[in-house]
Amino acid sequence: MNRLLFIALAAGIFPSLTLKAQTNLFVATDGSAPFKSVQEAVMSVPSGSETNPVIIHIKPGIYKELVSVQREKRFFHLVGENATNTVLTFDLYAGLTNFDGKPIGTFRTPSTMIDADDFTAENLTFANSAGAVGQALAIRVDGDRATFRNCRFLGWQDTILLNRGRQYFENCEIAGAVDFIFGAATAWFEKCNIKCLGNGYITAASTPVDQLFGFVFSKCQITGAKPDVKTFLGRPWRIYAGTIFLNTEMSDVIRPEGWNDWKKPETHTTARYAEFNSTGAGASPTNRPDWIKQLTRSEAEKITMQKVLSGGDGWNPALNPVFAANRLNIEYGEAGGEKLFLDAHVPEGEGKFPVAIIVHGGGWTSGDKETDIVPVFAPVATNFTWFTINYRLAPTNRWPACFEDVQTAVRWVKQHAAKFKGDPSRIALLGYSAGGQLALLAAMTATNGATVQAVVGLAPPTDLVADAQRRGGLDKWYSMTNLLGREFLDNETTKLLAEISPINNIHPELPPFLLIQGSADRTVAPDLTRNFQAKSKSAGVSCDLLILTNAQHRIADWEEFDPEFPEKIIRWLDEKLPAK
Repeated sequence: MNRLLFIALAAGIFPSLTLKAQTNLFVATDGSAPFKSVQEAVMSVPSGSETNPVIIHIKPGIYKELVSVQREKRFFHLVGENATNTVLTFDLYAGLTNFDGKPIGTFRTPSTMIDADDFTAENLTFANSAGAVGQALAIRVDGDRATFRNCRFLGWQDTILLNRGRQYFENCEIAGAVDFIFGAATAWFEKCNIKCLGNGYITAASTPVDQLFGFVFSKCQITGAKPDVKTFLGRPWRIYAGTIFLNTEMSDVIRPEGWNDWKKPETHTTARYAEFNSTGAGASPTNRPDWIKQLTRSEAEKITMQKVLSGGDGWNPALNPVFAANRLNIEYGEAGGEKLFLDAHVPEGEGKFPVAIIVHGGGWTSGDKETDIVPVFAPVATNFTWFTINYRLAPTNRWPACFEDVQTAVRWVKQHAAKFKGDPSRIALLGYSAGGQLALLAAMTATNGATVQAVVGLAPPTDLVADAQRRGGLDKWYSMTNLLGREFLDNETTKLLAEISPINNIHPELPPFLLIQGSADRTVAPDLTRNFQAKSKSAGVSCDLLILTNAQHRIADWEEFDPEFPEKIIRWLDEKLPAK
């Protein structure tokens, strides 16, 4: 097949879909994909955009090559299937000589170079295999707003250079010995494993004096490769170095004094080093130098991911991540002459895993299967097989088209879950906003093999009659007008709204519910959600309610008000969907 034709087909662009466009490229070392090298795929497309990102899917293998994502190639996403066996590596090191017989130096050693903004990577290893031979970078990042999830970074000295911009790392492993996280950028490390291979220093920040934050580590774990390895948390490459460790577990690999001044006594007044709630054998606040700040709880609570990374453009890496599905655009049905598609996300391991089906929001008229809930659910759903579905949207398709599509998706998932390592007897429906109404109603009226075992509603409309009345009539609720094709709250329309309201479909045989909503939500009234909980309990149905104080309707903002709410969803699902 012609390569360009293959790429166009792989992009999954179908005229009948309301999907965000994207360019999908595929790489495999064995020649089973159009590209055999990552750099070849990178060079095949001039650039991406926010509305048309470039997704490069990398099959397992060792890719020994120099990879460079140039400045103009914004919105590129490198996605592997498994970080342990999908490795981008090379072996340059600073002491190598060039054609003039001179050492190439540190900054010409990166195996991977990211110069473009808005880059993301998932499920990959970035490595420099030169070994313990001095400076040898696995990756250098100069681009702004770069995100790394579930990645490994392997090296010895100077593993990661974060030269400028802002970066976010989540659930990553970073290994090295000397200054193996260094540079002038602002970076947040969330739940990362820092592995110290030899005696040395973890960080060497060169934060500019006018930059508020350098490196911030949150809920990370620091371990040593061997019992005799001892290291420092950091030393200042430049005198205004900024490095903070929050709620980090430190093994005895960390020396009691914790920090080193690199024989620069002036840094005792200029460096910005701090810790809060360090735990483990390496946490020794009484032995830390007096120029290291031990933060109070109130001080630490003010250091949030959003405050550190938002900058002047309000960047939040949780808003638009690309959580790559193992399989894209799988057809789960056809209705009204339109093909229906879902994406499948399959975890590592043998299974059988509990299953989640995600129904996006968007007022029944907009939205996409990889938005709203996905950035919240994906980072914590490591032990779930989960599917994200698209459904027919109004006003092109009136009620009950979207509802029927959700039922069709549930039946398809129950039939095919085992092929994706999922357990068809442990299925949960999750829906946000309008998708919450669809998820709740689908579970409550399930027939013909569409039953589920748990339901999570995130700000779901549960009483459509009361909702229409509080808005001042149906003509003030434009998305509902588009959905029903009706403008007035007459008797017939009121009857229909009552029939499709979850609160009027409660009966004792229902699965358990978890409802989550902000107390300041002006789109879906919290009192109506409380009414649904009360009526459910009266009918003997388990219904838990989590109110996020001061949060409004937009799910992307909820972690500001309760950073743990995604984990609370997972804990609830684990309880309701136990292994059999």
